[in-house]
Amino acid sequence: PQRKTTLEQEFLLTVMRLRLGLLIKDLAFRFQISTTRVSQIWITWVKLLSKELRHLIIWPSKGQIYATLPDAFKRFYPKVRVIIDCSEVFLETPSSLEVGACLWSDYKHHYTFKFLIAITPNGAVSWISPCYGGRTSDVFIVRNSGFLDLLEPYDTVMADRGFKIKSDLTMKRCYLAIPPSAAKGNQMISDDVAVTSKVANVRIFVEKAIARVKWFRILSTELTMIMMYRNRDMDALTLQTLRICELTR
Repeated sequence: PQRKTTLEQEFLLTVMRLRLGLLIKDLAFRFQISTTRVSQIWITWVKLLSKELRHLIIWPSKGQIYATLPDAFKRFYPKVRVIIDCSEVFLETPSSLEVGACLWSDYKHHYTFKFLIAITPNGAVSWISPCYGGRTSDVFIVRNSGFLDLLEPYDTVMADRGFKIKSDLTMKRCYLAIPPSAAKGNQMISDDVAVTSKVANVRIFVEKAIARVKWFRILSTELTMIMMYRNRDMDALTLQTLRICELTR
């Protein structure tokens, strides 16, 4: 049968849903096609763009990292290879209690999926993990996503306090840079306050990178459980969004 939409229109439909988070019914009305056809176009283009834009997220060599190291890192953390953090995206309430238990995030107080994102010191996305349920801990994702296999001896990984991965990095002959924690009921000593401030000043790069991702409203609204059950589509959607972020940096 003859196509009712051109390739240009299908691409426009896809990026409109990505950027604006428009509903399937809304897009069907705008493009004068059925909701089934919108879903088919959306899924097809998400997978296609994820594959075609895969070269936009790369794991740079140490030489490339050090050649583009910002002044703030050169001064305080010259050996940092990567900054990591986890981000979560809301999901609609599942009908299954068992599935809901895996997706519930105590941190967000909502059903979510979670992924680990790695940022170079100059703010580029260098790696992203597969998607996990919101219940999954940050440490579990680091250990099981393949991230540790990318590291080389003497790399320094910067993270937040919640990443209790010092022993894992030690096994790889790597180092962990995190803000110091104060003992319960006690104030930080002046040296710890200074270290916390230094880490916060350079960790702003990963916060900005995640903010760029959430600029795409499809990842700022509740996603459907249908996409969650089709886990490869969820991974492709997240990867595609991050790759477009890098394209528009």
